[in-house]
Amino acid sequence: MKRRNRFLSAIVIGALAATLFAGIAHAGEDHIKVGGLFALTGWFDSYDVAGSKGFELALDQINAAGGIDGHEVEYVSYDTTSDLATATSLTIKLIEQDGVDVLVGMNDPNTDIACGTIAQEYGIPSLATVSTLPYTQERVGDTAFLVPYGDNVQASAMAEYAYNELGIRTVYVMTNNTDEFTLALSKFFQQHFVELGGTLLSEGDFGAEYDDNTNMDFSSIVNQILALGETPDAVFLGCFTDEGPIILKQLREAGIDCTCLSGDGLDDLSVAQIAGEASNNTYFSTHVNYADPSTDEFIAAYREKYNEDPQNAFAALAYDAAYLLKYAVENYANGDYSPASIRNAIAQVTDFEGLTGTISYADGNVPTKTVFINEFKDGESLNVTHVLPDMDAE
Repeated sequence: MKRRNRFLSAIVIGALAATLFAGIAHAGEDHIKVGGLFALTGWFDSYDVAGSKGFELALDQINAAGGIDGHEVEYVSYDTTSDLATATSLTIKLIEQDGVDVLVGMNDPNTDIACGTIAQEYGIPSLATVSTLPYTQERVGDTAFLVPYGDNVQASAMAEYAYNELGIRTVYVMTNNTDEFTLALSKFFQQHFVELGGTLLSEGDFGAEYDDNTNMDFSSIVNQILALGETPDAVFLGCFTDEGPIILKQLREAGIDCTCLSGDGLDDLSVAQIAGEASNNTYFSTHVNYADPSTDEFIAAYREKYNEDPQNAFAALAYDAAYLLKYAVENYANGDYSPASIRNAIAQVTDFEGLTGTISYADGNVPTKTVFINEFKDGESLNVTHVLPDMDAE
């Protein structure tokens, strides 16, 4: 697996933006055309395959029930291959050649910012279904919206759960320092945990020196933890699903059996399946509780269409994105399906009830929702509680 190209320089974004031009023909004159940017292959596919399936399931249901405002929704989707340059070129293709009115998916925060910046230049609204970077709109502009909560919310919720419920008082933080998401997640966790009274023993960063999943070596950080002189109550992991199982295995093999904490970057059953017993006593934040009866119809429909259960919360987030779009247009667009009207309609959404919680954009492009806390236990991902963190401390 070739590692990710995470950061797109301002020079590259500027060069891409310079190719933009007005007068693109959009389907929005009489109906809506949606463009999908999901990573169906590559390092990010553990998140986006489920998301793509969730979105297509919702669109099938919406179109079968008469579409949006009585019009069938057109959908064109491409595989970003988990590659930033590919994603940005596909963004231009979706807008210039396919004439889409709104974008969904957008992968991780780095991709969301790069593709969203291009969409902003065209005035095309975007609904990110995975990215949780809370300051996306500050980086991109007012056409960019997140369906998930921000990293400040999920990291604060995990800090509160760890401190108040698990009795965690000392932590070591290890972070993938080559991605916007992992950097933000660890930063917000440390900030809130210390504010609660916890102690940060130390922290270690790791990059992308490895080329594939077979030679990931985190021994230098493991040795740093062993050299602390005391075992921390918990290790917080700012990481993704590809590196998460390897980190957990190497920690446990070194005798570091303390609690492990993380964010939604660990949200996939593959983590528990690959790490095995090493994933036990690991807690992570996520966006939905699939054990709640409110998700039964979704899970049944997903199972019927794909012959499997959703592997993570990103299926539900993308499903919510489709119904959020329908709700926004039918309630606030007044029959105008242009990109500008769709953007304004999304911005007016308040109290949309989705599988992943209540979504409102009254205070910006990132909703503040309840955070669900799951635990890996014996190969399963089990919900243990939910937290609405005290964001006044932020």
